Amino acid sequence: MSQKANLDRNIKKKDLQVNSTIKLLQSDDPAPFEEINPDGFTPMLLLCDHASSRVPAALSNLGLEASTFERHIAYDIGAAAVSQRLSMFLDAPLVLAGFSRLVIDLNRPVGHQESIVEAIDLTPIPANQDLDETAKRQRITELFYPYHDAVNRALTQLWERNTAPVIFSIHSFSPSYGNTPRPWDIGVLWNRDPRIAVPLIDMLRACGLNVGDNEPYSGQQLAYTIDVHGGAAGLANCAIEINQDQIRDAAGITRWTAILKSIMPDILKIPGLHRVERF
Repeated sequence: MSQKANLDRNIKKKDLQVNSTIKLLQSDDPAPFEEINPDGFTPMLLLCDHASSRVPAALSNLGLEASTFERHIAYDIGAAAVSQRLSMFLDAPLVLAGFSRLVIDLNRPVGHQESIVEAIDLTPIPANQDLDETAKRQRITELFYPYHDAVNRALTQLWERNTAPVIFSIHSFSPSYGNTPRPWDIGVLWNRDPRIAVPLIDMLRACGLNVGDNEPYSGQQLAYTIDVHGGAAGLANCAIEINQDQIRDAAGITRWTAILKSIMPDILKIPGLHRVERF
């Protein structure tokens, strides 16, 4: 690479990084999280870590084409809509992420290699290249911690009713990754606590669905949000991953909301579900 080309590249990256002496989020940006039905009566907290494809205005779309934010790499397609409908049906509180996982992934620990990705699914993320520690800390402070603080507050509000809440996190996955097909209709992710996951898998399979047990990702390897807020506290928890091709449109969202509506009331009746227990 010529000296001029290298200089131009460095200037472009600098232009995409926010001056760390000012706040990342400005007055015209949305909040780093959204709370739906915060006073919902049901002792279940719904979460959607990858609900949004938005980027803070100061980051100029991370140097990416607008079409990138319609892809699975930017957010979990359809997951927010399913989450919101389920929240209303169950009368359960819901916390949704306010910004794209490409800015910072809220379902990864701080410092994890996938927390702020420089490239994903063969797509480089210009504004994330060689990001300095101060800029990383800005995203952690203004986006990551506020979301997880909102989760903690929502759980505290449910605890105040003298019933141990449970956590149910909703995601979606791409039907293939590279050359690897992912044939499941839905995956159920869990670590050590089987209280929701095992009966949920059985109920979904009874509906005639192709259900992945810790597929296409394993909750035993990495499921940060449900682990830190649920497993560590002894609260029943699990996450689902719905095939995104099945919730791309209103008909698919309605179908999957109906499936979950038919199952979740029975899940909530499971004996011992609202008990603190560490596995």
